[in-house]
Amino acid sequence: MTKVCAITMVYNERNNLPIWLRHYGAQVGLENCFVLDHGTDDGSTDDLPREVNRIRIPRSAQDNKRRTAAINALTNSLLSWYDYAIYSDCDELLVADPRLYAGLIDFCEREEPEYRTAIGLNVLHDFNAEPALSSESLVSHQRSLCLYVSPMNKPSLTSVPVHWGVGFHHREKPPLFGGLFLFHLRYADVPRGLQRLDLTRNVVEWPSEKDGRHQRVSDDQWVAKIEKWLKLPVDREDPWSLEAGALKKHVEAFTAAAHKPGVSRVYASGPHIGAGLKLLPLPPEFVGAF
Repeated sequence: MTKVCAITMVYNERNNLPIWLRHYGAQVGLENCFVLDHGTDDGSTDDLPREVNRIRIPRSAQDNKRRTAAINALTNSLLSWYDYAIYSDCDELLVADPRLYAGLIDFCEREEPEYRTAIGLNVLHDFNAEPALSSESLVSHQRSLCLYVSPMNKPSLTSVPVHWGVGFHHREKPPLFGGLFLFHLRYADVPRGLQRLDLTRNVVEWPSEKDGRHQRVSDDQWVAKIEKWLKLPVDREDPWSLEAGALKKHVEAFTAAAHKPGVSRVYASGPHIGAGLKLLPLPPEFVGAF
C-alpha cells in the first residue's frame, strides 16, 4: 500500500489541530501525521493521540523563511520513508475529489503524480444563517459556502524533494492541477477566527512591522472581509463541473498566468489571479469529505 504522511506546524492551535488530526488521521493514519510544535503553551498538544508524531521545537519569533526551510527539510527527509508527503497549515484540509476517488491514498495510487497543486477555497461562515462551528461534527456538515481564492492554490502534495516558497503557495516547479482541493478554514467560523486573530495580533512575536499584517488587523476589519464576501452572488450553474464549471475556468486562468512567455520566475512569486466573483455552494458529493 502507498505510504502517505501529513505534516503541519502549530502554535496554540486548540481549535484547528483536532480538526486537522481528525481529517488526516482518517486519510493517512494518525501514525503518519507529524505535528511540528513551535512552543505551544496552552496545553493543546499535551494529550495528542499516542500514534501522532509530535516534534517539539523551542518557541521563537515568527520567522517565515526559517519556518519554510525547516519544513522543506523535514518533508524531504520523510520522503526517504514515504511515497508521498503532504504539508498543510493547521487550518487547511486537502481533499481528493470525492466524485472520483475514495480518498488521498486512492488518489495517489491511481494517479501516481510526481506532485500536485490543489484548487484553493476559503470555507465561509454564513454567520447570519449558520451556528458556530461544533467540534463534534465534520466541517462540511456545518458549512455550505466556499470562495475560490488563487493564493490558496497550493502544491501541497509531493513524491519528490520539494523547495516550497514562503507560505507554501508555490514550489520550484510549475502548478499542476488535477483531482485535489484545499479547503481553508480561516474564515469558517467567526468566533474561532477572532480568537485566533487575538493570538496572532497580541501574542505572536513578529520580526518586523510589515510581517504578518493580515494576521494583525482589527476584529472589525476581519469580520468586514467575510461580510463583503457573503454579499457576492451564489453561482448555481454547477461551478464544480469537471467539464466547464467556474473552478475549471479559474484553474485555466491561473495556469495560463504561470506560463506567460518571458516570465522566468513566476513560480517563485506565484501568479495571484485573486478571488472568484461568486460564492460556490458545496456540492452534496463533498459533504462528509472534510
